[in-house]
Amino acid sequence: GRRPVVALHGGPAFTHNYILPLQLLADSGHAVIFYDQAGCGESTFVKDPSKDAPWLLTIPYYVEELSRVTATLGLDCGSGYHLYGSSWGTVLAQEFAATKPFGLCSLILDGALCDAQVYIKTQWRDRISTMPTYTQRLLRHLEDTKAYDTAAYRVLEAALGLHFTTRLVPRPACWYAALNGLNQAIYVGMQGASEFTLGGQLEHWSITERNAQLRVPTLVLAGEFDTMSQECQQLVVDSIPTAWPLVTIPRAAHCKLIDEPQLCVEAIARFLFAIEQLAQA
Repeated sequence: GRRPVVALHGGPAFTHNYILPLQLLADSGHAVIFYDQAGCGESTFVKDPSKDAPWLLTIPYYVEELSRVTATLGLDCGSGYHLYGSSWGTVLAQEFAATKPFGLCSLILDGALCDAQVYIKTQWRDRISTMPTYTQRLLRHLEDTKAYDTAAYRVLEAALGLHFTTRLVPRPACWYAALNGLNQAIYVGMQGASEFTLGGQLEHWSITERNAQLRVPTLVLAGEFDTMSQECQQLVVDSIPTAWPLVTIPRAAHCKLIDEPQLCVEAIARFLFAIEQLAQA
């Protein structure tokens, strides 16, 4: 049969539920394996990670966790597996691939970044700049004063989310399930207070230079209205010698498996079919 796909959710700590449309790949013969990274969702929930589990606020922990998952499922022996990552999951997927794990056959990076500063700078330049001037200025003021716990910031975050995070109306049950399983303490500690700022462990993260060592076929999926700009995601493509040309999903924002699930899964299925045909040749 076809090789399984291991799916990495975003956040960090946002849970697997919002990427459940990826299970449509089963129609192409691929088993899809979802798991909640430790500290959120259906895994052990840690209310105060900085005190009780500080390793949940580090990138290396999640790389080790993923290696344990693949080993426990026996995926690191036999015919191998494909690795899908969404948002933060693309960070984890690239870090994991950099360890050159046995059995990894390809990467699918959905809403990807390889340089945190390029991501946040181009988000403001190419995405937030499309909002009305007053909205931009208000957001900048709230960011500069770190007024994240205010009614104004929450309204702005929700409004921007409808433009750039997921544009589907109404939002599906799997989106709200992911929200219900979110661990805000891990999310803030790792990436900052919202999707429109950057702090924590990821603020100065970059894997651009290390990606030059990767040799697995890689598909990068961008959304037309993605929080990750085209430049941000093209940089990922350019940094990986074996990456395919960037694929842009029309009408979709960052969580494109929710906005345009069929288009995403068709693009991924075509990629996987080609990779597996080449492996058999």
